[in-house]
Amino acid sequence: MDPRHRSPGGGPGIPAGDGSNKSSTGAGASLAAAASSPDDKPTILEGVLQNIFDGLTDKDEQVRGAMQQAIVKILETHPEQTTDILSKYRADHPKMNEHTVVMLLDCVRSVVGKDIPLPRAASQKLITLALQELIRSPEHVPLIQNPAQRILVAIGRSGPEGCSLVMDALQAQTGGPEGVPHFMLMQCLGQLATENPAGVVPHIKTILSRCLPHLGGIRQDHIKQAHAYAIGRFSEAVLEEEQQQGQDGDDQAIGCSTEISVAYDVLFNQWLHSREPKVCVEILQALSSMYPLLPRDRIQDQAARLVPQILALYRRSVDRNAVTQFLCSVLKTNLLLHAQVLDGIIDALVSHLFDLVCVYPDYEKPQTVKGHYEVLRCFHLLAGHPGYSGKIMDTLLIHLRNNSERERIKSLLILTHFLNTCSGHIESRLPATIECLKQLILSERSVKMKLTLLKTIVALAQKSHIRDKEFVWFVVRHSCRYGKLNQEHGTAEEHANLALSCENTLFMLASTVGTLDELLKRELLNYLILLDYTDICGNLAKCLASLFAKSPHIEYDIAGGELTAEAAAATTEAESLAIATAIAGTGDDRSVVKRGKVMVPGAESIYARCLALLGNQQCIKRCSNILSFLRYYHPQLNPALDKLWERRIPDLLLHINKESAYRQQLHDFVLETNEFLTGLDENFAQRLANKLADQMYLYPMALPHSEWQLPDVSAERGMLLQAIALTLLQVTDVACIHTKIDMIVTTARQERLDKHVKHAEYERRIEPCARALGYISRQHLGHLIKKLSELAQVGGRKHSTGFFSNLHFIKDTHKELENYKSNLLVVKAFGRIMDEADPLQSLQHLDDDTMLSFLMQQLAVHKDQTIMSAILQTLLSICNQLIVTKEQLPGPLKYRKQIMETVFSIPIEAPFHDLPLLPTILKLGTDFIRIGGPDTEECVDGGVIFEIACKNFFSCAQQLKMKFESQEEDERNSFLAKHLNESLPQLNSLVRAIVELDASPATLDLIIGILESWTRDRNSEVRICASHVFNNTLDVYIKSMRIGCEAPSKFNQTGQMLGKIVPRCIDSNGTVRQVSVEILQKTLEIACIYETLTIASIDSSADWLKEIESIKEHIITDEPKQIYDLAGDIAKVIAQRISSFQYLQFCKTLLLSLRDPEQSSTIGASVVLKFFIQQKGSELFHAIPDLVKDSLVALQLCEVPRAKSGVLKALVALTKHHPKLVCAEMLSQPLPYDAHMVEYWHLVCSDADLTGLMLDNFLQLLSGACLHEGSQESTLERQRMASVQPFAIFCALHEMLPCKDIKEQLELRFADMFSMLLTSLSSYTNLAAPNQPANTSSPGQAQTSKSKFGFVPNKELIKLNPCQIALETFQAFLTNLEMEQVANVLTVNNLASSADWHSYIELLTPMAIGLGHQLQLGSPQMRQLVNSLSKYVASPHDGQRVAAVGLFSRLVPLKPGGEIASCVMMHLGAALSDPNPVVRGLSIQGMGFVGQSGKHEAIAALLKGVDNPVGDCLINIPLESMRGLSTILQALPSSRVESFHVSLAIRIRPFFGNYSLEMREAAIILFGDLCEGKHDDGSSSPSTSSMEALREQLIANLFPLLLHLSEVEAAIVSACCGTLQRVCRLLNAPRVLDMAQQQLGKENGHKLSYSSFVVDFVKLIAMELTEHIQDFIDSCMPKLRSQWPEVRGSAAIVIGILHNFLSERNAQTEAVASKMSVLLKDEQAGVRIRAATGLAYFFGDI
Repeated sequence: MDPRHRSPGGGPGIPAGDGSNKSSTGAGASLAAAASSPDDKPTILEGVLQNIFDGLTDKDEQVRGAMQQAIVKILETHPEQTTDILSKYRADHPKMNEHTVVMLLDCVRSVVGKDIPLPRAASQKLITLALQELIRSPEHVPLIQNPAQRILVAIGRSGPEGCSLVMDALQAQTGGPEGVPHFMLMQCLGQLATENPAGVVPHIKTILSRCLPHLGGIRQDHIKQAHAYAIGRFSEAVLEEEQQQGQDGDDQAIGCSTEISVAYDVLFNQWLHSREPKVCVEILQALSSMYPLLPRDRIQDQAARLVPQILALYRRSVDRNAVTQFLCSVLKTNLLLHAQVLDGIIDALVSHLFDLVCVYPDYEKPQTVKGHYEVLRCFHLLAGHPGYSGKIMDTLLIHLRNNSERERIKSLLILTHFLNTCSGHIESRLPATIECLKQLILSERSVKMKLTLLKTIVALAQKSHIRDKEFVWFVVRHSCRYGKLNQEHGTAEEHANLALSCENTLFMLASTVGTLDELLKRELLNYLILLDYTDICGNLAKCLASLFAKSPHIEYDIAGGELTAEAAAATTEAESLAIATAIAGTGDDRSVVKRGKVMVPGAESIYARCLALLGNQQCIKRCSNILSFLRYYHPQLNPALDKLWERRIPDLLLHINKESAYRQQLHDFVLETNEFLTGLDENFAQRLANKLADQMYLYPMALPHSEWQLPDVSAERGMLLQAIALTLLQVTDVACIHTKIDMIVTTARQERLDKHVKHAEYERRIEPCARALGYISRQHLGHLIKKLSELAQVGGRKHSTGFFSNLHFIKDTHKELENYKSNLLVVKAFGRIMDEADPLQSLQHLDDDTMLSFLMQQLAVHKDQTIMSAILQTLLSICNQLIVTKEQLPGPLKYRKQIMETVFSIPIEAPFHDLPLLPTILKLGTDFIRIGGPDTEECVDGGVIFEIACKNFFSCAQQLKMKFESQEEDERNSFLAKHLNESLPQLNSLVRAIVELDASPATLDLIIGILESWTRDRNSEVRICASHVFNNTLDVYIKSMRIGCEAPSKFNQTGQMLGKIVPRCIDSNGTVRQVSVEILQKTLEIACIYETLTIASIDSSADWLKEIESIKEHIITDEPKQIYDLAGDIAKVIAQRISSFQYLQFCKTLLLSLRDPEQSSTIGASVVLKFFIQQKGSELFHAIPDLVKDSLVALQLCEVPRAKSGVLKALVALTKHHPKLVCAEMLSQPLPYDAHMVEYWHLVCSDADLTGLMLDNFLQLLSGACLHEGSQESTLERQRMASVQPFAIFCALHEMLPCKDIKEQLELRFADMFSMLLTSLSSYTNLAAPNQPANTSSPGQAQTSKSKFGFVPNKELIKLNPCQIALETFQAFLTNLEMEQVANVLTVNNLASSADWHSYIELLTPMAIGLGHQLQLGSPQMRQLVNSLSKYVASPHDGQRVAAVGLFSRLVPLKPGGEIASCVMMHLGAALSDPNPVVRGLSIQGMGFVGQSGKHEAIAALLKGVDNPVGDCLINIPLESMRGLSTILQALPSSRVESFHVSLAIRIRPFFGNYSLEMREAAIILFGDLCEGKHDDGSSSPSTSSMEALREQLIANLFPLLLHLSEVEAAIVSACCGTLQRVCRLLNAPRVLDMAQQQLGKENGHKLSYSSFVVDFVKLIAMELTEHIQDFIDSCMPKLRSQWPEVRGSAAIVIGILHNFLSERNAQTEAVASKMSVLLKDEQAGVRIRAATGLAYFFGDI
């Protein structure tokens, strides 16, 4: 706290003490002064506090908060007096609002809750006040009683003394003859016992002795609840103290055991019968804490009777958790003392507890779960006693055999709890329990029961109590999903939860419980080869991998004692498989569990099963688990597989996410394994093939009916067939081979095909069969061909042509489907054979024509896409074999022309269902052309094929879309794109084959003619594909063309071809751009070849080829600027490579390309046109009129903005070559300029020389022109209009001046341009746009009769504001020259909408300052500007004179010198007699600045102007006078100011409160300048009387300035900061001056926090200028009624702080407090807040 020097009696001050002596600190001096007059200060404090208390009812929350803070501060400073006033105020207002009482109590709680204790007297009063509020209402009023209780608890918790005071007060209320104490007293005692048990325990016996006599007579429930709460907390406190002090329980309990025993009787025997649930809960919780404190003998005596009484409570509507908690306390206490007391009631107790177990505990409801575990805790306590655990287990077994599901679930829950917590106590009864559980496993149907059983099984397994496979069967069986859920047994979510839980449990048992490993190995291997468990084979393999990773061996044992371990190990594989087959055939695998012998499937059966399961690559997780299992299982198959499988299995896992690679890896795995094992055992392959064939029953085509979910096993079946085929490669037995081939064919023909199965689906199903037959052909081709030939003869046999066959009475659909299946199998199998078998052997079978005739017959007859696709693929395989063996077998393919005609006659039309056939058709065409042959009759016309192919391909590509309106369109688009992407490479291959066959110009013309229309298609996908084919054609042509005497010497279509391909080079699609550049290069190369008879590509050092290579490299970019540069490079290359007679044709072609359907191509054409004209424009003089006209027409017709910009740039390029002609055409265009003209003027500025010529021309035209039409007199009554030609120039300048490129030209003409724009801006104020007829005719339109003979007004021109145009032009001019300070001036005022020069005059001052800063006053540029502007002072136009004189008057304060000063002064003197009053006023302002030289006439005029009233003139005379005087005072010496400084201070003081912001600011700044003048001049010696008079003004104005510093206006704040610093320099207060300079300086002024600053600053002033405190208060008093709320509130704060430092009191003290209190009811909430804060400072500790 700051030290204060004050004297209560008015004598010498004494140092202030610390916070403990409040009478000598802060407002404590006031109370000290009140000692001599006891009725003075207390009355003031009481009145203020009452007003603050009344303010607690304010509607504003912040105001109420400020009132509370004030109360807290005063209460902390004067606790005793404030508590007296607070108690009296509460007594005087007995009906106070509850919320007000709560706020008062919160204030008290804030004080007592702090670490600093209050005086004893204050604490006693606050305890009394809180007690009164606590017990005021007999009802429960938590809004008031809870804060009052917290006050008492806070005081009682603060320390021993506080606890003693609170306990004494509470005990005084609890005892005595008045009867039952208030219920909140007991509640408070209980809470205090919880917060401070050490302080309350010594009083518990006394409190209970006083309360016990009244307990029996209490009837109200809330009073019972409060007493029960208190007694329960007392008991807890006693128990806690016993634990902390380490004392024996008996010793402590003896002290109050009697009282607790008596209270226990009342609570248990009387109160517990209450019907209120909350009361019963509180009583039971209290009894739970009281029971351990009862005497031991009573505990033992009453135990047998108490437990049934507690159990009887469950039949009432009482909270069961509380009853169970009480019961648990009773059981725990008795079992620790003497457990035998429960012998007589144990059966009833267990029965009741069993009923309390929650069957389905809801873990989202904590109370339910808590009660459930409390019951289990009781069971746990009882099970710890040896005599009781057996009875409990007997009871559980009885309930496990009960028909009630709920009873069984409860028993399982208790059993599981015992196993997890105290399994040692029930171990003797577990065998019988396990037998019972085995019966439950087989009989239970409910999902909830099964889930509970699963938890029990897990608990048994963790304790190593499981030895039977029934438990394993249960977990495995229920890992499977049900095929059809039975809703009676459980919901779908519950079934899924059961399956997931069993799956996780099985892996947990396999990985963590070591005692089950061997049992799990045997059982899981059996389940692995059963159909019903196929769905969980992945998890079974995962568990087996974990088991075999621990130990790769299997221990065989006997389940029923019939076989020895050796006999079980010697069990043959056939026996195992037979048993498994029998099990699978029954469909009910529970018989497996009951068998006596333990059978384990053989290793080869497990290996065969795993191979089939690995074929379903969609089940990635299952495949990964099976591979991991095989990695550890290999010793069972053959230990020598270690190295091979260690290398192959990781490769399979690596490619498991890639379907084709995984399949190939899997086949290699099978082949290598079979080859390796066959090398060790020659019969292994045949044995494995038989094993694989024997397991076909595991993968039926139609899944059997089952209760459990069975997955589709078609993929596994296909892999099984392929594994058989791969295994047959090592088999030599012919019978075995024929048997397996027949099995594969039969399997394919058994696949389902009917009206519900699509042909494509059937083809997918038999694909594995075809693959398998293809694999077999590697070694057994003859056997396969024979089999297929038989099938082909049967399937291809024609139907009877007899009479009855045409009647169609009966249609044999089944036979047709069977034939279709056979035919499709033959086609696909033959194709696979051609792919897999040796070509030299497979092609020999084509000579007999059987298979080839069969294929042609099926292709001609069938329209089914599936079989057509299969036939085409087979034909492709045949062609591939022919091409490979072309040298070895030179004989051509028969019937190839007939085949081709049939193939290409397949229509690819909307809706494009046959589109998937197109890639194969194109590839077939390519292959047949490449096969060739000497027979010309069998040759096919490549052009016809190509035209059909293009029509099919691009017609389909046109249907591609970028946006989709429905899901169907998206799917259709994806379908088209997929097959078109597959077809495009084949189309390119077809072109290559055609061109290579005949590389002649005729072929090139044919192909380009076909592609030309597709390259311009609107669809980008069509353009991409066509460009690729076009480029590929040229590429092949260049490589294949022949050069000779027959080649032409010129290529006259070069210009036209280039003009058409250029738009594609700038296509919107990057791929089209890149490919088109390559086409451009190849076009030029071809022209060069024909002209020079040399291969251009060979001369790679040519510059134009290097440029094109660079273009190709960068054209793919999407950066616009880079594409722009590349277009220039393209134009440059073209300009170099084409002849001059092709220039015009090239330009016209590019202009026509502006109508290209592709926008980017249009832009590219315009860009290339621009660059081309830049290079060759000088040679186009004869075409200028046509080119300009055509370009403008093209601009009108073009709809692409960037393309228009390119054409305009081309026009600018033409202007550079011929500037006058083109510029004249552009200036004649109608106003306002359209977008094309605006862009043209922008582009003109890109050339500095061209811009300079135009600017000079514009200045010349404007120098003598009148900017408005008509004379001044003729337009007085109507608004004047701007002249057309000058305005047109301004419109052009408006577009040109913002361009940064013309900065240098503007700098050269700065003075003339600035003067012209400044004066024109003034002249254009309030002018209307010129009235010019509109140009209604557009290109290509005939002129109507109305436009010929009628006047059509230009509506767009009328909308223009000439002043706005001039203003924006001026801004652009200044911004371009980087004169931001001057340019920003033009943005301040809305000058364009002004009807007079007011706004214009306001911007002249900052403009002059900006010019002075940016040009320097003595610079040559400034002299040129002043000289140029002088020409307008004598202008006949008022606007130009206002501009010139106004700027000159604003230049005067900048103190120009030399020639500039004399020129300015001369023109200002001349302007004093100007006829325009505004000009004269501006001159007067200038002369005011001239007054700083000390002219007496200027000072007198300005002083007189201060007293003048403010008129309606544009210039405020008093304001300007004060500003002028401020300027004078800054320059005049102190001796010159002394004569009028006091009178000036008196004159300007009323302006401090003026409504005008500018007037207040000017007055405050002027007073600061007045003080600054007195401070700066140290040489003067003013008279003493003059300084005293000025000091009086300083004292009187100091605090008004400080208060105005709180305003929200930044200008006022800034003015007050500066003026206060200057005033403080004259106060002879060094510390005040230092703080003012630190806080109010320019560095920190904008960061000022007024609320904190004013407190510190006023305190400092009061300590340094103590003798003037009363004067300061007097100067602040009027501000309490200020019109600004900030000032009113700040005045209250300042007065409150100053009164803290008054050493003497007078009659005004009470008046000051009352006036401050009035502000507590101010209409502004902020004022009320500050008034409360000020009163807190007044009486609080400052």
